[in-house]
Amino acid sequence: MTKWWSGVLLAGLLVLGGVPALAQLNEEAVEFDEHLGEIVPGDITLIDEDGQAVLLSDIVDRPTLVTMVYFECPGICTPLLNEVADILGKSRLQPDKQPFQLISVSFEPKDTSAMAKEKKANYLKLVGRELPPETWRFYTADQADIDALTGALGFRYKRAGKEYTHPGGIAILSPERKIVRYLYGLQFLPFDFEMGVYEAAQGKVRPTTARLLQFCFSYDPEGRTYVFNLARVVGVVMLTSIVFFIAFLFYLTRVRGRGKEA
Repeated sequence: MTKWWSGVLLAGLLVLGGVPALAQLNEEAVEFDEHLGEIVPGDITLIDEDGQAVLLSDIVDRPTLVTMVYFECPGICTPLLNEVADILGKSRLQPDKQPFQLISVSFEPKDTSAMAKEKKANYLKLVGRELPPETWRFYTADQADIDALTGALGFRYKRAGKEYTHPGGIAILSPERKIVRYLYGLQFLPFDFEMGVYEAAQGKVRPTTARLLQFCFSYDPEGRTYVFNLARVVGVVMLTSIVFFIAFLFYLTRVRGRGKEA
């Protein structure tokens, strides 16, 4: 019996030893912390392509898809915005019939309105169909407002030399600025894009089915792409196996104890 309980104790210590490692992996990751159902503050100030300061509460008056980027990003920002332009071109949504908008906000405080205007012109051309110019807007902000917006969206990023490492994805807001859904990665289905708009119009919060994919893949700043996070997945598998092993040992001790009593 003593040997069995020693095994249980050892397995328990292994579990406890593994938990901080997983927590550290999660703490260091650049990803979205989902804030589904939360309201993004309306007093965040953004600067539009013409250099005009506007409040977020004045901008978000319809379903709004938000991408956090920076304009000189050498990594995933370009493929992310290219994908948004492609999906927008393929989508059956018509802004005059189903109001919606996209806003791309730079989290680099040094980016300028002139850069935002150039980005807007380039990406509206990529859409491939005529859309009202206000359908897709590009904004800059100062550091305080960047911090407020990224914090509210759960967008975690960090500086890496002269660049940033950050996740790719879209946060979808209702007209009341409630976060209703996240779309992760650099590729999206038109269906998910359209459903996000419809659900945002109704204020419906939907869990993110792609959350598992975000956990299994992480951004590689050297390759500037998403890669399979083997260490994280193996860690979870090991901890899960240990938990089941502890449960199995406990079951055996109970069975043996009953056998001796009989």
